[in-house]
Amino acid sequence: MTVSTVSRTEERLKQVKPIRVSVKDDASVEEIIQALTDICVDDIESLSHDSTKVTTKYPGLIIVPERADLLESLITSINEAKNDFAAAMRRIDNKKNVRFDKVHKKLPGLVAMHSTRNVLFIKSQLKKVTFSWRLNRNQEVKTAEQLVSLLERRRASEVKNVATTNLNVVSNIDKALHRLEFHPLKQGESYRLCRTNSFPVPIAHIFAFRPEGQERNGNKYAETDYSVVKASLPIFAAGNIPQLKTLSDWAPENSQGPSNQRKLSLKYTELVPGLSWAFSLSAPKIKEQQCNGFPQPARKSMSVSIVSASG
Repeated sequence: MTVSTVSRTEERLKQVKPIRVSVKDDASVEEIIQALTDICVDDIESLSHDSTKVTTKYPGLIIVPERADLLESLITSINEAKNDFAAAMRRIDNKKNVRFDKVHKKLPGLVAMHSTRNVLFIKSQLKKVTFSWRLNRNQEVKTAEQLVSLLERRRASEVKNVATTNLNVVSNIDKALHRLEFHPLKQGESYRLCRTNSFPVPIAHIFAFRPEGQERNGNKYAETDYSVVKASLPIFAAGNIPQLKTLSDWAPENSQGPSNQRKLSLKYTELVPGLSWAFSLSAPKIKEQQCNGFPQPARKSMSVSIVSASG
């Protein structure tokens, strides 16, 4: 399977359009190699239009009927090379933004994430693999003091250059600071910093038969181990072909909120209704548990919400 790319314009403006997936039942060796080596954008026109952050993804399952030991050895060598390259990049500079500039000055079209992402090999016989989409959502509990520090740094950055200062952004930050100072939390409430990726990632739900004699160890399935992994690269395995559900096209209106029951029991309220500034632009709705999107230049949006248990 191949997932369509996203342009820089779409990325910066968060213009999330439907993402198309092309499915091929029997990929050639050349196509598999292409999926594993597509770590750099060489075409100048493509580099100026397409995003190198939102990479072309190749979710899929490749079953090799024999010589699993050789396949595992080759994949281990590939992953070791990827890890060495990642370590070499980290040694360039401790600061991520400086390191990014230095690396891309030498390799303008490098897709760093794809170049260091490990290839997954599954030893156990697979029973079922189901591909689907996921919008990564992360929440961090923050104190009022931590949020004040974050907002003050953001405000100082915004007013640093008078020519580029956005007064609406400054006003919203001031409202948030006022809210933090004069409206203390009630019992059972907390502040959470919510981050949501603008674009979904393909994932795979993997059901692998448990080796004979291995204990269940609390796994909810009697005969299989269950795991969820990111699937931007093909997954390799040996043995028989399992049940397979391929990845479908994705549309923004089909996006779902978190399924975690603990999170569904929480009630979200925006710190400042309509709050909109770079790095902090969306908030979960109280019932639908989805994020309201506001125009933003960043791939990830952040919001500050007041969270309390609803029951």
